[in-house]
Amino acid sequence: MHPAHRGNVVLGKVGWSPLKSLWWTCMASISAIGGWATFSWSAFALFLLATATVLLFGHSLGSHRKLIHDSFGCPKWLEYVLVYAGVQVGLAGPLGLLAQHNLRDYAQRQPDCHDYLRHGRTFWRDGWWQLHGELTLDDPPVLPIPEAIAQDRFYRFLERTWMLQQIPPALVLYALGGWAFVIWGVCARITAGVTGHWLIGYFAHNHGGMHQIVDGAAVQGHNVKFASLLTMGESWHNNHHAWPGSAKLGLYPGEWDPGWWALMLFKRMGWVWRLRLPADCPPRAELRCQDKSLPIIATTTAVPASATVRSTLAASMRLLAQRRHAVLQGPCVGLPEQWLQRLAGETTHVVRVPAQARLVLRYGSHHISGLPALLVAVGARNAWTAAGAIVLLPLAMMCELVRDQFQA
Repeated sequence: MHPAHRGNVVLGKVGWSPLKSLWWTCMASISAIGGWATFSWSAFALFLLATATVLLFGHSLGSHRKLIHDSFGCPKWLEYVLVYAGVQVGLAGPLGLLAQHNLRDYAQRQPDCHDYLRHGRTFWRDGWWQLHGELTLDDPPVLPIPEAIAQDRFYRFLERTWMLQQIPPALVLYALGGWAFVIWGVCARITAGVTGHWLIGYFAHNHGGMHQIVDGAAVQGHNVKFASLLTMGESWHNNHHAWPGSAKLGLYPGEWDPGWWALMLFKRMGWVWRLRLPADCPPRAELRCQDKSLPIIATTTAVPASATVRSTLAASMRLLAQRRHAVLQGPCVGLPEQWLQRLAGETTHVVRVPAQARLVLRYGSHHISGLPALLVAVGARNAWTAAGAIVLLPLAMMCELVRDQFQA
């Protein structure tokens, strides 16, 4: 990002933003009062489905990974659909959101910046600022939006009418389920999206693990592990600070990234291409690795599915029949090492290997990877667990094949 005018991102004042404040307050109030009065399990299920849909396809893919960072290519119709879904989150119009992100991104890479831009105050003060306030800088930088986006007629239309774009889905939901569906499918969804966006922004700049340090930056990004699925992978913010242009945000073992899984599905459908990874991003002299023992996951040459199934099945049946001693190695991210040892029993020795991306069960010259490895390790305890493992093994191998399709 090359500013036309560098300006000053430190000096400025935060004031009340009436439109922004009233928008969130109205949505939150209607959700709290109306949600209690109209609660039903079908309305709540609609809320979960609608929120997950707009966060995944709209905010994560459309607004962030495509519009803001252009980390993948796709047909124009798909770009418009994804960005329109991003408007449904209720944060801002596409041009306004891009301008806000560019300012915050630029400011955080400077040696210092205003606390509003770095989430640098207390939790409650930052919440008030982000949900009800607006920063006015004394000398703001000029960060031009690319001409192709700034002059796009569809984006300009959405920018003028982004609040009104909640009306079409509201009408459809009212026809399907009355006011309960409108409150839970629109108002509660917006409240969750806007509030969640602030919460992740606060924690991702103040708490959590870090693989990389950006030297000279006013603030570092942090990985908020527990929120990876809730945010569709956006909570791997330390990774994003290191490689903003990467379409994949969960880069290390155990880092789940639903946004990347969706992109892999679109790729197999022929809908996306030019997926950028850290290796495709420009080198950064200011980037310093914190934990060199954890390599970034790289795409490997695919093994034919039939060969994988045959080898896994043969090795699994052999170990279950003989119940020999084996070694289960892996990052132990989802399950602690002690829990895995209790599950596997005395015939299997569990070894934590942080740099290893998957669980691997080894015995002699044979090995089994992924979910089948855990299943076979537990199944090797006795005849009863072996019988259960044999029944569940085809399902475990099917899950692995699906996962491989997403990760390829």
